[in-house]
Amino acid sequence: MRILLCPPPAALAGSQTEALDLASGVKDHGHRVSVFAPSGPAFEQARASGLDVITAPDPRRGKEWVRMLGTVVERDGVDLVHAYEWQPCLDAAFRTGVLRRTPVLVSVLSMSAPRLPRGLPIVVGTPALAARQRETGRTAYVIEPSVDMIANQSRDVPAARARWDIDADEIVVSTVSMLSTEREKLQGVLSLMAVVDRLSADFRIRLLIAGEGEGFEQVCRRAYRINERRGREIVQPLGFQADPGQVYDAADVTIGMGTSAISAMAYGKPLIVQGAAGFWQTVRPDTAEQFLYRGWFGVGGAGDRDLEAALRPLLDDVDQRAALGRFGRDLVGYRYSLTRAARRLAALYAEVGTDPLRVQRMSRSVPRTVGERVPTRVLPIGVDPSTG
Repeated sequence: MRILLCPPPAALAGSQTEALDLASGVKDHGHRVSVFAPSGPAFEQARASGLDVITAPDPRRGKEWVRMLGTVVERDGVDLVHAYEWQPCLDAAFRTGVLRRTPVLVSVLSMSAPRLPRGLPIVVGTPALAARQRETGRTAYVIEPSVDMIANQSRDVPAARARWDIDADEIVVSTVSMLSTEREKLQGVLSLMAVVDRLSADFRIRLLIAGEGEGFEQVCRRAYRINERRGREIVQPLGFQADPGQVYDAADVTIGMGTSAISAMAYGKPLIVQGAAGFWQTVRPDTAEQFLYRGWFGVGGAGDRDLEAALRPLLDDVDQRAALGRFGRDLVGYRYSLTRAARRLAALYAEVGTDPLRVQRMSRSVPRTVGERVPTRVLPIGVDPSTG
């Protein structure tokens, strides 16, 4: 089949990478994928991966983007359009699904699905989200966040630690996160800094924080005060890391949410899941099932007390860290491997792209949704797979 991929918006850089990795993977299952993307990181990554790339207008230039999409679909004989996130999905469905009767598949990366035509098949990242979508009568599929298990594995811990001048006797806690208030990421990082500050009285500990956002300067100021008071580097903000692999590799314990949590486990490191409203929980055999069902996030808890209760025993027990690290990598390899996800997506393309009744249902439901939607061109921001 000929697939036209409209990748996630630039704000979701990690999700762009995952979408393009999957596109490369489905080529092994007989599909030909072209990427419809504006100039930028996604365009360059697609080209470097050997995918066909078609230069698109900026999606925020609505009519121009839609017209160009329709032209490409007709010119290249596209069998299915796979679009990510709300506005591109709706535009693709109306232009190609209604006007040209070309099947459209939607992928939504956020933890809540926006209003989309009920006849439009949707791909979400957790069984819990899929169950909620099916309750509304929608056809929903699950393709969970995927990880390349070869590229994402521990390789050279001493080299990773040497990059940031970490001594052999230091215990490293690392987090890869956008420093924004979305999903209380910044608030969680600030809480983590406070707990690490307290624990540094009992442990020789170093906190690595990779990421940027509107809270980066606040994090830097607070890190400076902690380090100045303790007389050594306790908290080390690293800023944006294009490849966060060494941040994970240098760690003894990792903190994260979403796909950054999955990536951390792929490196064989124990993980404490960060959530909102004071949620912190260590991933163990007796706690993993809830995250497998609802996603790597949580809401509600005792805040700093829960975080310290989770972190202290891991700092104190190297054997427990090793055991939980092995458990996490095995779990990711079984459930979230890129190979498994690409196989699932290839089968889904074949199913959605060859069902004429599905196209008819979509064509009937799209105009109703277009007529009811709020007229805005703002793209939604979802969960970032690599920055948590």
